[in-house]
Amino acid sequence: LEMNNSSHENEIEENIAKNMTKEKLIHLKPGKQACIKIGILFGISLLLFVILLPIALSTKTPIPALYVFIGLSSFGILVSFILVTCCNGFVIISPNEAVVLQYFGEYLGTVKDTGFFYCNPLTKRTKISLRSNQFNGNKIKVNERDGNPVELGIIVVWRIGDTAKAVFDVVDYKSFINTQSEAAIRYIGCKYPYEPVVPGEISLRSGHESINKQLRQELEKRVKLSGIVIEDARVTEIAYGDEVAKMMLQKQASNATVFAKDAIVKGATNAIISSLNEFEKNGCDFSKEEKNKFVTNMMTTLCISSDVCKIVGN
Repeated sequence: LEMNNSSHENEIEENIAKNMTKEKLIHLKPGKQACIKIGILFGISLLLFVILLPIALSTKTPIPALYVFIGLSSFGILVSFILVTCCNGFVIISPNEAVVLQYFGEYLGTVKDTGFFYCNPLTKRTKISLRSNQFNGNKIKVNERDGNPVELGIIVVWRIGDTAKAVFDVVDYKSFINTQSEAAIRYIGCKYPYEPVVPGEISLRSGHESINKQLRQELEKRVKLSGIVIEDARVTEIAYGDEVAKMMLQKQASNATVFAKDAIVKGATNAIISSLNEFEKNGCDFSKEEKNKFVTNMMTTLCISSDVCKIVGN
């Protein structure tokens, strides 16, 4: 079954790779040159209009003035339409920004140069930011490996690496990264326990570096289709769910109390042994009953616990 599942996953990945759009970088013509050419075209058109208008009005042919006006108006409208269409081809690209060009549905390429450019005015242009983005996920409730509900928070730093995949291979890459981030943290949360059961075991609470590394790898695999590059992914918040938080805190407090008592007993034992050795060095010879009584009194004195109270005097 594992071999069949792995072969099926490989087949799916191959099909996805075949259908992926590959980014193609292109360069546009400088916008200043195009601006000068359009300005010259506008000046010539205006000059022709100024020259033709007196000639048309002064002619002695029996052409009604209305026809002359309609003809010149049509000429002006046509020239204005051409100029407006040509001016639509100017593109301004800021730093860390890219423009994806399409010509009647066909992907022409991506422009990542910075500056003022001119392209075919009939192309569709989609601007995409290449800057780093930060996604702060809300706390997600997940059942960890042992079934206890835990709440996990995540922060993801990402940017667009392949503009063609981001535009053509997913519907909305921002929504895609949000959904896949939640899916990745759920997968990691269900894979590990909250606290280590076996010494040295990776857990959500103690194995931060390993958990963050696996989270980033899992997220990179999931967003590969969208052309997104994961720069950093970290678990920011880890806590028990409200259902078991009180019981787990009591458990942690009990463990801490047992650990503290054990340390106190060990310390008291070492102190008693050291005291007996000092008495023997100084020539004090205790009987067995006296030693037992001394040990009992010392253990009672050293291991007794009392709450610390703050006393305020007038």
